[in-house]
Amino acid sequence: MSIEHRVITDNEFANWRTLVRRAFNEHVHPDDIARLRDDRAESDRLFGAFDGDVLVGTGGTDSHVMTVPGGAELPTAGIAYISTIATHRRRGVLTGTMRKLLEQSRDREEPLAALWASQASIYGRFGFGQATVAEKWEIDPARSAFAHMPGTPGNVRFVSHDEALRIMPDVWKQASGLRAGSLDRSERRWRYNYFDDERVRGEWSGMFHVVYEHEGKAAGYATYRLSPPDGDVMKMSVHECVAASDSAHAALWRFLFDVDLVVSVSASAQSPDDPVWWMLADPRRLKRTPVDGLWVRVIDPVKALSERTYSSYDRLVIEVNDRFLPDSGGVFELETGTGGAMCRRSTAIPDISMSASELGATYLGGTRLSGLARAERVQEHTAGSVERFDRMFIAERAPWCGHHF
Repeated sequence: MSIEHRVITDNEFANWRTLVRRAFNEHVHPDDIARLRDDRAESDRLFGAFDGDVLVGTGGTDSHVMTVPGGAELPTAGIAYISTIATHRRRGVLTGTMRKLLEQSRDREEPLAALWASQASIYGRFGFGQATVAEKWEIDPARSAFAHMPGTPGNVRFVSHDEALRIMPDVWKQASGLRAGSLDRSERRWRYNYFDDERVRGEWSGMFHVVYEHEGKAAGYATYRLSPPDGDVMKMSVHECVAASDSAHAALWRFLFDVDLVVSVSASAQSPDDPVWWMLADPRRLKRTPVDGLWVRVIDPVKALSERTYSSYDRLVIEVNDRFLPDSGGVFELETGTGGAMCRRSTAIPDISMSASELGATYLGGTRLSGLARAERVQEHTAGSVERFDRMFIAERAPWCGHHF
């Protein structure tokens, strides 16, 4: 029997959510099914794969806007909820689901799609490329002395959970405009991300919230949990540390490192160019583990390439081979100048050829095309065009995304 892919009904939502969590070897609490429906999910963007009446695969999309180089914000499909039941592997379930999700995004005129990959080997064939890098951090705070840091004229103070939820969205919006790869976060999603019930945090403490303020205005916040005490000491897990200024960033990390009775501070998904490394008197004490970050797919190259800014003025003809969405591929002429960028379809001979995955990897300016070329993932037809591409696309700051979906 063939697999049918379609938007799920309200009556199918609970089963759909259960299947998503089962794919990650987890059970789901009934209250969390309701919480996802109420505070995150978009019902018309949730797809199921059905073998007859049996749900065998899932996928869905969160609607976002992404900051791209230069500060423009483009509609972006946040692909999530991907699963295939173990009994139906290698039957085209995932392929069919991804096609439905990306076709819906194209119909909604979203030029970009993005995802966090649980397995890095899966999504290249669907046109996604690793566009950002993240780092996991761990440090003994006794070894966290700063030798260099900017001035911090403001102050850090504790706030309640409710006050934090009023303050954090504005700080997030300020900080998101500073870096390519940042995503917006809706009011519903703030509630979802900061749900702090004991059954989801386990034995760890509830969230502690602090904000950095200067002249009466919040410019940063940090949220963290503490482990159960081991004797008199405990560990800290930083949930988020978001700052709209260097002063706020330095002050918040200094505060986190100085919390009493803490013997380990850890954080996940930090930016690879974070200046904390350069502030430390002994940077070797900060254990940094790089992991792949956000994966990006360009659905509409004309729109996506025209809306971002570039670091040099040039003209390149780029061929994009898009096996999964052939209508999104083709030959594109990209020209940058004092008046901005212009991209259009072209019949000219290409300077460079690449797949949709390579375009996605380089789009935010954090991945060098020259590295992909040395891996024989890019074909250079005009001598020097890969180097010119790198000069055009490189971002002022490393792209990074602190929002998981």
